[in-house]
Amino acid sequence: MHPAVRPFAPLIAVALSLVLPMQAAAQTGNECGVRAAGDTRPRIGLVLGGGGARGFAHVSVLKELERKRIPVDCIAGTSMGALVGGLYASGLSATDVEREMRALDWPRLFNDRLDRPQRTFRRKRDDDLALIPAKPGIGSEGLKIAPGVLSGERALLLLERLTQPVAVRSNFNDLPIPFRAVATDLNTGQAVVLGSGNLALAMRASLSIPGILKPVILDDRVLVDGGLANQVPVDVVRAMGADVVIAVDVGTPLATLDESAGLFDIIDQISSFMTVGSARSQVETLGPDDFLILPPLGNQVSTSDFDKLDLAMKIGEQGMEAMGPRLAALAIARGDFKEVVAARPKPSDTVPVIDFVRLDNRSRYSDEYLLSRIDIAPGQPLDTEGLQENLQRIYGFDTLDLVTYRLVEEDGSTGVVVSVVPHSYGPNYLETGLSLYSDFNGDFFVNLRLGVLRAPVNPIGGELRGLLQIGDEPGLLLDYYQPLGTDSDYFTNASLSYESPKFRLFDDNGQRLANYRAPSWGGELVLGREFGNYGAATLGLRRRAGRAALDVGDPILDGLKYDIGEAEFALTFDRIDNSYIPRAGTLATLSHVVSRPSLGADVGFQQTNLDVLHAQAIGKHSGFAGLRYHASSDDPVPIQSLFLIGGLTRFAGYRPTERAVPNYALAYGGYTYELGRVLSRSAVLGGTLEYGRIWNTGQNFDDGEDELHASVYFGFDSWLGPLQLGYGLREGGEGIFLLELGRKR
Repeated sequence: MHPAVRPFAPLIAVALSLVLPMQAAAQTGNECGVRAAGDTRPRIGLVLGGGGARGFAHVSVLKELERKRIPVDCIAGTSMGALVGGLYASGLSATDVEREMRALDWPRLFNDRLDRPQRTFRRKRDDDLALIPAKPGIGSEGLKIAPGVLSGERALLLLERLTQPVAVRSNFNDLPIPFRAVATDLNTGQAVVLGSGNLALAMRASLSIPGILKPVILDDRVLVDGGLANQVPVDVVRAMGADVVIAVDVGTPLATLDESAGLFDIIDQISSFMTVGSARSQVETLGPDDFLILPPLGNQVSTSDFDKLDLAMKIGEQGMEAMGPRLAALAIARGDFKEVVAARPKPSDTVPVIDFVRLDNRSRYSDEYLLSRIDIAPGQPLDTEGLQENLQRIYGFDTLDLVTYRLVEEDGSTGVVVSVVPHSYGPNYLETGLSLYSDFNGDFFVNLRLGVLRAPVNPIGGELRGLLQIGDEPGLLLDYYQPLGTDSDYFTNASLSYESPKFRLFDDNGQRLANYRAPSWGGELVLGREFGNYGAATLGLRRRAGRAALDVGDPILDGLKYDIGEAEFALTFDRIDNSYIPRAGTLATLSHVVSRPSLGADVGFQQTNLDVLHAQAIGKHSGFAGLRYHASSDDPVPIQSLFLIGGLTRFAGYRPTERAVPNYALAYGGYTYELGRVLSRSAVLGGTLEYGRIWNTGQNFDDGEDELHASVYFGFDSWLGPLQLGYGLREGGEGIFLLELGRKR
């Protein structure tokens, strides 16, 4: 069992140990390989046990069997053994399997969240709210938690691609090598032997680590990791008709504990009872003509050490060495071996031509809405890469458990069946966010955000959000998003909000003059057009009313009331990997704002805004450069519409929002070094150098002075939101410290 199960399922092993004995699906006993007339050699059944990353040793076993010319006639696998065994059974050679194992980005494989550049424009804008990514369901029964951290979307799409040459063979006896995957029925604790259906889904079911990967539903059974019930499925290949069994056990042995053992050590040991006991009971059935291979992995490779493929394979070779003389008796002549391999059913070597597309749609989205996002032309060869990109874009709605596909043959036609499975805990999601700010010099703000997102509210993807912020800066947001039609790239967004941010008034030397609060209320209506996941063009109308209220200090602005009435046209190109800690990609926004009394504003003026950022990563190193240009017309600009500057990449020597200016331009560059990644979340150490100018009159760039700023900082894309701890310095000024967590910028 994977060690990550420990905090999620401490009672799984105990509970399953009390259920009925494991049962394998009935077999007819003649599925272990095809025999030519006169071929009397024994049928060899290969058993590949579960073990996570320790299962890389299976690849060495396959390579050594091929080198010794020992043909495998049937395979049964559990968990990682089902993954390796299923790929081999689909027609890949041992070398092919090794190549695929090496090519996989294993941390990314176990991270279903789409990389930010691939997300929809709507989901990218969620970053502006600085919300915690985890969104449990909420309903009349209270909170509903996902049954696993991962849905396995990325893993399943990968398996569909790798097994595509045999995807239409619904009977696993018809594979180049007959195959069985073993899973566990979560409701009975019994082993479930999968010998038909969708090969990729069967392999994925066997890999369903409880609490980590969500269970797979097959034939009304809830299936999880097969290692819970049958870690080394010797009985399965025996039932298929194997005469000789080669079993490979890569499971983690029991630890040696004493009275000082911690709680998680004890829980892990209890969990291991199930897999170790299951493996032992199966191994005991091996006869004198069978083989047990035990690669001496010890503590050198754990189940989660996916970066130790080479070491695991080397140890796998060592496990085969001890069996060398005995295994030699199973070897056949070189020519005979080639004939045996050639006689196996061949996987397809052509790209299938698709005759039809059908949906298995269990979501709240309409078939028309989903199909409009799937680009498959009947009568054309399947573009697997394009199809998977389409499906990942749909998965990017962030309201679905799985969006996957399978190839089927019906009445001589080949089709694609796309399955769309919604979150079991939707469509109402609890949204949360935490933000705090400190300048270590008197300012410390803490805010908590709580809200509900209903998605979708209609079959064409409408979404409704209500978000309340409590703390030092209370606020309320009501937001409605609506695509305009089933196949349209146009959308509308309407919002009403109340905000009460704090701001500080400083003199030219950075000395605090006063603390103010600026409560305001209003709304915005936006019409936009998305350009795939690259960006959007929007036209918005904005109306707000507010006032300034003094907390402490100089009352110069106390009681100031204002009205905002604006129209804004904006173009956004958003392919940055992270909006707070960018390491790769590009983000660019160009907008023009027009304020008019006819729209409800106090005064009329115009503003032009340009922000460009590009980052490039090379390994752990990343460099970035950006440009900001924000200019107002010559008309007097009221204080509420001045540009607020301060903070990293916004004149880092000033505190965030320390200065309000009518015009500024800033060029900056920076560098980050990735200290490490925690579950695909990056922690960096970085710095910036910033050179800019602030001026008073819109058309007179020379009416100002140049400023040089710099910063060093630590950044972490944490589960509570982006964290930045930094030190900023400006030429001729004092340095400032800054701490921000999940703060909207």
